Amino acid sequence: MNATRQHPEHREHREHREHREHREHREHREHREHREHREHRETTVEGVRLHWVRAGSGTPVVLLHGWPQTWYAWRKVIPRLARDHEVFAVDLPGLGDSGSSPRGHGVRIAADLLDAWRAELGLDRVHVVGHDLGGPIGYAWAAAHPAQVRSFTLLAVPLHGFGLSELIARAGLWHFGFFSVPGLVEELAEGRERILLEHFYGPAMESGAIRPADVDTYLRTYARPGRLANGFAYYRNAPADTAAIAELARTRLPMPTLAVGCGRAGGAAPLHSLGQVAPATRGAVIDDSGHHLPEEHPDALLSLLTPFLAEADGS
Repeated sequence: MNATRQHPEHREHREHREHREHREHREHREHREHREHREHRETTVEGVRLHWVRAGSGTPVVLLHGWPQTWYAWRKVIPRLARDHEVFAVDLPGLGDSGSSPRGHGVRIAADLLDAWRAELGLDRVHVVGHDLGGPIGYAWAAAHPAQVRSFTLLAVPLHGFGLSELIARAGLWHFGFFSVPGLVEELAEGRERILLEHFYGPAMESGAIRPADVDTYLRTYARPGRLANGFAYYRNAPADTAAIAELARTRLPMPTLAVGCGRAGGAAPLHSLGQVAPATRGAVIDDSGHHLPEEHPDALLSLLTPFLAEADGS
């Protein structure tokens, strides 16, 4: 009998392909199973139309995305959270399918709008989870309206005035200064939105966490007139946001707080930052994660977030 031995490289290639195909099949199955259970709604508060997605039932959890993203950044997290919670993923004012605010775009402005949205929906105390830009917005919401926020979670970013400037300098985050120049980046990026977005998605695209089809989904809104300008307006409002957060931080957060950092993007900076304004903050760093934590490592994130929310519900 003749036996054929497979070359180790061929075997590793096959195993890698099978692992990738299994992961893609699992993601497709989860997406198919839960897509029909998500509902898209719009609510107008203080003249601003906010688009949001809802799934599940239980104590409410509000997910706030970063830039350059939309509610869609939470697509891998929503199905699991929705098993135990009523999950709301909101497009931030001026981004995604939400309308622009006549008051402009800033952390405190968005936080107050979101609390008005919460009240309009008749929600009681909510868990707030914020990634990237959604992090300082979520903090401002929790600090300005503490009676309405059950817990606060900060992901992958330090707060203005509490470590953000240091991270920008240490990591060479050039875009904060570039985006602050009025009108320049809008002109340079017009018609080149994919190039700009893919630059920031780069590491997550290399790992397959963000795929070309996902970029298409983000581009559906970011390529619209004025969408990029609204995002840059948040960066340009940084001085006012830093002052607003400094004022809010005079009172420590009373609710349970969690901070999660990314080992390949900022490390423990979120923990050190939130710990200054909420000394009882618990936290962790997901060592092999880049900045786009909810998309790159949703399982690792959920392993921290799920028990934290359950404990906060019991407190």
